[in-house]
Amino acid sequence: MVQLNSSYDVIVVGGGPCGLAAALHLAKNGLRVAVIEKGSYHQPRVGEHLPASAMGVLQELGISTITGNATDHLRCSGMVSWWGNDDAPHEWNYFYHPFGHGLNLSRPQFDRQLADHVRQQGVVIFDYAKIQQSNRTAAGWIIDISSAEGHRCLETSFVLDASGKSASFARMQAGHIDAWDAQIALTRRYQGCAELNPSRNTHIVIESCEIGWWYFAPLAAGQGICMLITDPDLIDLKKHSIDDSWRVAVAKTRAIAPMLQSFTAICEPVVCSARSQRLDRFFGDRWLAIGDAAMAFDPLSSQGITKGLRHGWMAGQAVTRYLAGEAAAIAHFSQDLEAIFSEYVATRTGYYATEQRWADSLFWRRRHSAASER
Repeated sequence: MVQLNSSYDVIVVGGGPCGLAAALHLAKNGLRVAVIEKGSYHQPRVGEHLPASAMGVLQELGISTITGNATDHLRCSGMVSWWGNDDAPHEWNYFYHPFGHGLNLSRPQFDRQLADHVRQQGVVIFDYAKIQQSNRTAAGWIIDISSAEGHRCLETSFVLDASGKSASFARMQAGHIDAWDAQIALTRRYQGCAELNPSRNTHIVIESCEIGWWYFAPLAAGQGICMLITDPDLIDLKKHSIDDSWRVAVAKTRAIAPMLQSFTAICEPVVCSARSQRLDRFFGDRWLAIGDAAMAFDPLSSQGITKGLRHGWMAGQAVTRYLAGEAAAIAHFSQDLEAIFSEYVATRTGYYATEQRWADSLFWRRRHSAASER
């Protein structure tokens, strides 16, 4: 006999924007939901930009009010992209969009605000939690977890894997991650120098370079975040030399280097995966992978958080229908994910193809040949 602590209709593995959006929809439809979150919403998190199109997603989810405080998150005016030519940048101004602006979020504060909102809907969130064991039953799953509150044994009818790129639950079910590249991101946070930057620009800046491309986003409280996207074999990542590698790469930029003169670095560059990947299958018997656990996009797409929120909400709809007796709901949602990934691959390939200035560069040769290899 198993001593159960709690029983839920759905357990969501991962409490990022995707998992929380799914939990929110499920709870609003009267389902009992628990979220297993490995952290506590105080650790640094990657990703901050919401384009103007995402403002509608926030409204659809009923969470636009949690981003309304201008001191928490910065309104973004648009994007400037130095890509494909040396003459002039491409500009996208959100002023002409119906919502008039995007948002550069302060993470993890946004996730914390969203988690508080989800808790108010009756969702239980286990902090510092990790699955120790999962067992399939006739009616669903029995899952043992360790958390800040100690060991618990949970029963559920369905599991949503929103654990991010690790796809931890899906891999427990023999799911396999298919990586499309080895791309990495070097990320560094900055604090603005007010005396050098009296009229601050709120545009995102993107600039391609020989070994990849750069991204800079201004944030609230005068901060900023800068990121270099490259391949791990194209830059020296050893601990004692990574700062020098960063400086050398920045010095070769046209737009990023002058901008950073108004800022002071407040941390060393942090390296994390920025590869495109997907699971070989998105669902199984009473489980479904969503968000980055199902498919992770290149940061170039600017869809990380937006994709997570949208896919989480859609998954919540699919699971609600499934638990109400619509047996094919999960398979149909999986077909939607297949179509979304195919569209993403085509868009990514096309955008990288527009940059032809470094024909001999290994980074760009890899991107230009990716389509034919697949």
